Amino acid sequence: MKKKLLWFVIRLSLPLLAFLVRLLGRTIRWERRYDFERDRGKIYAIWHGNALGIALFGMDRGIYTMVSRFRDGDVASYILEKLGYKVVRGSSEEGKTHKGGRVALLKLIQAVKEGNNVAITVDGPKGPAFEVKEGVVFLAQKTKACILPAYADFDRFILLNTWDRFLIPLPFTKGRIFVGNPICVSEEDSVEEKVKEVEEELLRISSVGKTFPLRKGLSQREVFQGKC
Repeated sequence: MKKKLLWFVIRLSLPLLAFLVRLLGRTIRWERRYDFERDRGKIYAIWHGNALGIALFGMDRGIYTMVSRFRDGDVASYILEKLGYKVVRGSSEEGKTHKGGRVALLKLIQAVKEGNNVAITVDGPKGPAFEVKEGVVFLAQKTKACILPAYADFDRFILLNTWDRFLIPLPFTKGRIFVGNPICVSEEDSVEEKVKEVEEELLRISSVGKTFPLRKGLSQREVFQGKC
């Protein structure tokens, strides 16, 4: 009963939450930008914990993204749509085994082939954190589109003590977008090797920033002061 009441309250507050997230995005002072419009039909690989930072930079560009069909995905889906994203429900992890996942992947394949950009959380929806899964490579293989690892970095932020070390930039902070070298996948390429290549490149560009939370055992004080 309490859980149902909690979700009822959350759903009622979604319009306000989406407004506040958009407002947060408007306050960020981007020092290092990236032109998403220049590279059409690309697949952006991002960490689950960095999704909000990337989403705030990519607002109102019609980028496609995949959100899990779990209940918490309802919140993310609503907010992303209000930020101007085109949301497909499902997960790349279940794409080969579950009908909903297969349909979602097919929609993303079609979107890329039509010249749209797609952003994928490569270690989602449940982790392990910072370990790339096959879905993004499978999508690139089927569309012949290149993968571009991307990371959003900030001066001031909150780093949550969650499995993905979810990062929330603070209002009026300075932000930077880092995009790695393109990774293309052919039908003949080893999926396992390409997964490793994407992971290594994403780790490389993430480590350039101040916020990448690789250190383990952060104290609660360190987590909420934005130390990493």
